[in-house]
Amino acid sequence: MNIDFRGKTKQILESMVEEGYANTQSEAARLAIVQFGEEHFNEAELVNRKLDKLNKDIDEGKSKLLTPEEALGKYAKFLK
Repeated sequence: MNIDFRGKTKQILESMVEEGYANTQSEAARLAIVQFGEEHFNEAELVNRKLDKLNKDIDEGKSKLLTPEEALGKYAKFLK
């Protein structure tokens, strides 16, 4: 994949290389993407987003909650 960086983005990548944070602009871009991911897509955040979506789907009738017995089917007898 080839990406043409311009303007402020290019300046930031060039600065990251000049300051020694990365050896190349490609490496600088990878570092920036990883940093963004760690800040915005940590595991707890992803779990909370998924749970929010599931709750919304249930509220809108798109999904339904199962009772423990329904979820376990023939194994429900082991609940007791």
